[in-house]
Amino acid sequence: MKQMLIAGAVLLALAACTGQKPASTDAGTAAPAPAPGASAETGAKDAFPVILQAAGNEPFWAVRVDGAKLDYSTPETQASPRHFEGARVVQDGLLVVQGGEGVDGFRLTLQRAECSDGMSDLKHPFTAEFVLGKDTFKGCARDPSVPVEAP
Repeated sequence: MKQMLIAGAVLLALAACTGQKPASTDAGTAAPAPAPGASAETGAKDAFPVILQAAGNEPFWAVRVDGAKLDYSTPETQASPRHFEGARVVQDGLLVVQGGEGVDGFRLTLQRAECSDGMSDLKHPFTAEFVLGKDTFKGCARDPSVPVEAP
């Protein structure tokens, strides 16, 4: 129920920003919200899971995505990851979560394309790029609830 209320609020906010009214059904209720992670413009075909895990090697890094919230960690900071919250948008087939400014500015970009992490040879369904301040990290991403098959 809480997710439905949040989805409805997001849909109304998007409609207010674009100046369009939400679509309605014959019963006079708002149309269903797009799939989690999908924008109203791109629809469900570009939907990304709400929760994702992105990671890369050399240097080792990881980002756990939950909606528009990110937890960034390295081997040295696993016990206390950095928390970020920004805006999440799907556009042109890319998922982008970004926010902050300067050294605290971040942007995670995910694209639906097969990716190998280069060490384990496991195949992941998304490529990932994480920019934090002036540093850029590249790697792979996946839905952590879906097992990755070994080669």
